[in-house]
Amino acid sequence: MTEHTNSGMDFPVEEYKTRLQRTQEEMAKHDLDVLLLHQPENIQYLTGLDAGAGFFSYHAVAVPSHRDPVLILRDVEIPAAYLTSWVTSHTSYADSSDPIRVSLDAARRALEGLGLAAGRVGVDEHSWFLTLERWKMLQALLPNATFVREPRIVDHLRLIKSPREIDYLRGAARCVEAGIYAGIEAVTPGITERQLAGTVFGALVNAGAEMPLSGVITSGNRTNLLHGSYTDRQLERGDTVYLELSGIHRHYWARLMRTAIVGLPSAEQQHIAETIIRVQDDAIALMRPGTPASVIDRACREPLLATGLRKTYTNRSGYSLGLNYRPSAGEFIREFVPGVEWVLEPGMVFDMLMMAGGMGFSDMVLVTEQGPERLTCMERKLFSCT
Repeated sequence: MTEHTNSGMDFPVEEYKTRLQRTQEEMAKHDLDVLLLHQPENIQYLTGLDAGAGFFSYHAVAVPSHRDPVLILRDVEIPAAYLTSWVTSHTSYADSSDPIRVSLDAARRALEGLGLAAGRVGVDEHSWFLTLERWKMLQALLPNATFVREPRIVDHLRLIKSPREIDYLRGAARCVEAGIYAGIEAVTPGITERQLAGTVFGALVNAGAEMPLSGVITSGNRTNLLHGSYTDRQLERGDTVYLELSGIHRHYWARLMRTAIVGLPSAEQQHIAETIIRVQDDAIALMRPGTPASVIDRACREPLLATGLRKTYTNRSGYSLGLNYRPSAGEFIREFVPGVEWVLEPGMVFDMLMMAGGMGFSDMVLVTEQGPERLTCMERKLFSCT
């Protein structure tokens, strides 16, 4: 058997146990005997388990109200659990011709082993990884359990970053800055978006970024594609080049958006960029503890609409960043959109973004007791690439 070394853990055991204690305190408020969590971020946040791409198969963690968790995982991932997790209790399953039943039966066995198969079970119904097929099988295998939607307990705990988490986000920020710098330096007439992508992603890797390598790289009339990928289009003089990249360090994601012009910008292009940056700077300056998110969102949305650069502004103006396995950089826990009612707290980290006229700018912002701190430090301007 592989030795349980814990040598690959990203945080000290004490930090994981503090997270578990806070989770169990919240469980008591909601009268939950056990949580059954499936979102990889929440599994890793509580247990440390880093199964890499192995989360395509069924993985979960059972968190009882007064004991240590039990990991539920495919047996080939047990070595990863020994290396990266402090949790010593595992319920595993092998590959089978009936993978849904076999994997969910492992969840049943885990709850039975805890004596909670007939308990009040909080389930993360919002998880992308709890498919409808898995959810139906879980209910069939545990007919005596009372399943309730858990109130996103761990998601909300993840919003306030610890000092070490902030350090990881700073590391991710340095990676994404390296990618953006390299991309801007490579912009020249005749280069293709694909060649630009090769330079960008090479710089990300060399700066220490982890997989997956992702981002938006568009130019010319393609900059209106919010999530456009690179193509073989050649850059032409006068083109706008839009770069929005992710940098990942220890599974913590940074995001950064900058815009460049092939050649010298026109007066109109310069005006658009300066307007976006001014409006966004004013909004970021308001990001202090206790400030309602609605105030920040209006400070982004209303002044930009008033300039006439956009007729509508339907997308979010910012979103929380942190530990992430999704294809999107956002945590999907806190977002700046009209009508939100939450308030900013110290330790929250956001990507604040603004686009208009085929241009975009974003920065990572940490909310501190003293006010906003930008974790991405790249110059905020429209870059000219001659």
